[in-house]
Amino acid sequence: MRSDFLNFHDMTLVLTFVECLFLGVLLRVLPSKRVQSRYLLSIFFFLVAGWVAATLFIWNPALQTSFINHTLITPLLLSSCILLQGPCLYFYLRSLTEHINMRRAYNLIHLVPALLAALVIVLFGINGADWVPTSILPGHEKKAAELCWVLVRVSPLIYVFACFYAVYQLPRKYQHLYSSLSTFEIKLSYLVLLGFFLHWLWACIGYFVGPFLSQDVNDLMGDTEDFLIVLQVNGLFVLGLKNARDLLNLTQPEIVKPTEQVLDPKKIEMLEKAVQERKLHMENNINLERFSELAGLKPKDVSLVVNLHYKLNFFEFINGLRLEEAKRMLIAPEFEDVSILDIIYKSGFNSQSAFQRFFKKVVGCTPTEYRRLNAQTHKSEVAD
Repeated sequence: MRSDFLNFHDMTLVLTFVECLFLGVLLRVLPSKRVQSRYLLSIFFFLVAGWVAATLFIWNPALQTSFINHTLITPLLLSSCILLQGPCLYFYLRSLTEHINMRRAYNLIHLVPALLAALVIVLFGINGADWVPTSILPGHEKKAAELCWVLVRVSPLIYVFACFYAVYQLPRKYQHLYSSLSTFEIKLSYLVLLGFFLHWLWACIGYFVGPFLSQDVNDLMGDTEDFLIVLQVNGLFVLGLKNARDLLNLTQPEIVKPTEQVLDPKKIEMLEKAVQERKLHMENNINLERFSELAGLKPKDVSLVVNLHYKLNFFEFINGLRLEEAKRMLIAPEFEDVSILDIIYKSGFNSQSAFQRFFKKVVGCTPTEYRRLNAQTHKSEVAD
């Protein structure tokens, strides 16, 4: 970025810019089961695209002299895109297991760093040329620019830790709603976040130690930071693809001909045997792949039987069976002295709060009320 116009380094950024725009648009138009997650991921790619574009104008010698770089547009674009990436990624990870009301006051607080940076840039008239740390500025403008730089370098690093916590919560929250979340997806999430952490840590260190280093070393650190963007974008896109079943639904379902929808009675029998005799649904961490393996069926066969025979998806099928087991245990004489918490885990659920909500939604009362009402009914029958 220091010598030729659009050299190899710049071309890498340009390709990243194009890739981000393409992915952002793609995520907008593809069908999805989780619209909010898809939109957040789309916005994230647009933010990265804006960041890359502003970076080219601010740091490329041929573009530094352009008219747009002598306006407030480039620093506003750069700071906003960077400071909104953290919240966007954080909300994306959370939206994988819950719907987020973005209009809530405590969610809007995440906009404060970006709004503060924008306010400082506008009030002090910091343009693209002033944004470069080596620019010679009056005292108050220099401090204003430094404040923006601190926000830009420190805020994303804070959000990386918030994102790590969100990923840490994913398996627990996912199991509350469904049966299991692929461990590969969790590991991939951690890997992508590790890349973001290393990038923002690198950027933060580069900013604070930059004044003590030579220009060549600063240029090298800046170029390395930009190349990390490419790795992050592709890593996050892979993460999105791996969440395809629950997030993007990128793969189109196979068109099944009416003649192919006839279920094999043997497969139905094998699935029912796995449920009635082996009680596979009561395993806490059971998922489609594990269930299919233990039942001696292919995952697509299990899905077909569950969908066509029981008119449910796999997660509804498993949790419905677990609920029936819990109801049986709650009123069975041999489980009279067993606590509700123990029954929850014995029936295959992983969370007391999630079980309580699910039970009340389906049955119409709490497990405690269900046990008490059935105990009273049993006593009345005995008395009669």
